[in-house]
Amino acid sequence: MTRWVLAVLAALLVTALLVTGCATVPESSDVRVLRSVPAGPQIAPPAGPSPGANPFRLVRDFIEATGSPANGHAAARAFLTEEAAETWDDDASLTVVEDFPDTTPRAASPPDPDTSSVVVRAVEIGTLAAGGSFIADAELSTMMLDLVREDGEWRITNPRPGVIVESTAFQQNYRNVNAWFLDPAGGTLVPDVRWVPGQPDDTLAGRALDALLGGPSVALADAVVSAFPLQTHPRSNALVRADGRTVIDLAGMAAVGEQERRLAAAQLVSTLAGLVRPPFELLADGEPLVPGKPDWRPADITAFMAASGPRPDVEGLVVSGGRLRSLFGVPLPGAAGSGGLQVLTAARSSPEGRRLATVAARQGGGPQLLVGDTGDGLTPVALDAASMTRPTWRPSGSEVWTVINGSTVAGVALSDSGPPATYQVNAAELAELGPITELRLSRDGVRVAAVVGGQLVVATVVSRSGEVSIRRPRVLHPGTITSAVSVDWARSDLLMVASADPGPQVAEVSVDGVVYRAVSTTNLTAPLTGLVAAPGREVIVSDVNGLWTYSQGQEVWEPLLGGIGPGAVPLYPG
Repeated sequence: MTRWVLAVLAALLVTALLVTGCATVPESSDVRVLRSVPAGPQIAPPAGPSPGANPFRLVRDFIEATGSPANGHAAARAFLTEEAAETWDDDASLTVVEDFPDTTPRAASPPDPDTSSVVVRAVEIGTLAAGGSFIADAELSTMMLDLVREDGEWRITNPRPGVIVESTAFQQNYRNVNAWFLDPAGGTLVPDVRWVPGQPDDTLAGRALDALLGGPSVALADAVVSAFPLQTHPRSNALVRADGRTVIDLAGMAAVGEQERRLAAAQLVSTLAGLVRPPFELLADGEPLVPGKPDWRPADITAFMAASGPRPDVEGLVVSGGRLRSLFGVPLPGAAGSGGLQVLTAARSSPEGRRLATVAARQGGGPQLLVGDTGDGLTPVALDAASMTRPTWRPSGSEVWTVINGSTVAGVALSDSGPPATYQVNAAELAELGPITELRLSRDGVRVAAVVGGQLVVATVVSRSGEVSIRRPRVLHPGTITSAVSVDWARSDLLMVASADPGPQVAEVSVDGVVYRAVSTTNLTAPLTGLVAAPGREVIVSDVNGLWTYSQGQEVWEPLLGGIGPGAVPLYPG
C-alpha cells in the first residue's frame, strides 16, 4: 500500500472522528481545530450564471467558475443541467490552462433553437497530482461542450470529468505550501512545493502536514527521503491551544531512533513554519518526539537548512574583456583577473566563495576548465571539448559541473591532496530534449534548471549506487519561452529566465511551472546575453550596453556597470 493511500486513509479516519466526535467537544473549548474538513470558503465564490446569457458567455463564465473548489465546485455546477450537476466528477483531475482559452460557438446541424455547442481550445500548463504536487505538461487541449435550454436558460450537458482552471484563477483560489524532505547524502532539508485550497486558511497547516506524511512528490521521489515511516499518521487533530501552542501528536514512530526523530522534527518544523505560530509541541504516542525536547522553533533546525544563498560579504563578479573582476570593476586576484587567462565564464563556490572554476580560451583550441582556490593558482582539468557552459557548484563546494559539447554533463571533484578527478553525470534524459546551453544546480543540489534548445527545463538530481543522474526533465511554458539564453535560481522555488526575444525578455517562473510573470524590461536592449539571481540579491542581466540590476517592485532596470560592451557575463557564487 502506498504512502499516499495511507495518508488518504488517515485523513478519512480523522474526518470520521470529527463527524462522530463533535458532541464531545464542549462549546466553551479553548482549542481551535486546524485539520477540520473545510466548512466553506472565506471569500465570495464566483457569481452564478447571468440571466439570459448566450452559450458563448455561459461557457466562458463556467470556466472562470471552475477556479473555486468550494463545496464541491458548487459555483461551476450552477452552469450545468440538473442531471449533469449531479453526475459531474469534478475530483477526476485538475488541469491548469493559460488564461483566456479560445471559445468558439458551433451551430447545431440541423439548426435547433434549443441546443448549441461551444468548442474550447486551451493551452494546458499541467495537472495537479494527488498530494497537491503540480506536474508541468504543456499541450493544446480541445473539447466540445454541448448546451441545452433548461427552464429557458442555457446549461451545459457534458462537462468532461475533472476541472479546467485558468492559471490566474488557480493562483487566486489555491495556495502553495512546502512539504520538506531530506537530502539522503547530508540530511539537508529540501522543499517540495504543493498546492492546496487556500480557504479556509486555518486548514492550511493540516493540509501541509498531510502532504508531508504522504511522502515526496513523483518529481523528487528518487532524490529525497523522509524520516517518517510509511505508517506514520496523526493520532488526533493538530491543535492550537489558548496559549498559542501548536500540538502535533503522531503514531507509528515507535521504531524510529533518536537521530531520525530529530530529522523528523526538522521536517515538521520547516513544513509548519509560517502556517501556525511556534513553539510547536511535537509528540509521538503522547510523549515528546525527541526525548527531553518537546518544544521546537525554527531556530532549532538551522543545522538542517541548506545555505539560502551566497554570504553577504561575497560579492558578485563579471567577466569582461577576458578578465574576471568584481561588479565594482576591481580585478580578481590571480591569473583570471590579471589577464593571464582569457576567461570566457566562471563560477565561485557558494556560500563562502572559497573556490573558483573558470572556463578560459585555450591557445590554439577550444575551452579549458581550471579549478582551485579563489586568488591562488588554478589547476587545468583534463577535459577536451569544443564548448563548455558556465560552471555550477554542488552544495559541498568541492564538486563543480559544466556541460561540454551541449550534451555531456562533466563533474569535477576537488581534493586538497591531489589533482581534480572527473566523472560523467548521466544526463541522457535531459540531452534528448536538445542542446544544453546552460545548467544551474539549485542551492540544495537536488534540482537543476537548464536552457535546452532555447527552452526552460527543470529536472531532478538523483544519486544512487555511485552514479549521479539528472532525471525527469520537465519543460516549463514551452509556448511562451522559446529563445531562453540564461536561467538562475532566485529562490529554492523561483527561477529567473532571460530570453533573446524582444519580449518578454525576463520572466519569473516557479519551479513547478505554475507561476509565470513577465518582468518589466524598461531600459534593456535586446538581445540579452546573460542573467544571474540569488536569494537576497538583485537580479542582474547583461545586454549590448552593459549590466543592469532589478529588484522586486522596481519599474525600470538600473545601470550597474556600463561601457563594457556586449558579451559581459555577470556571476553570483553558486
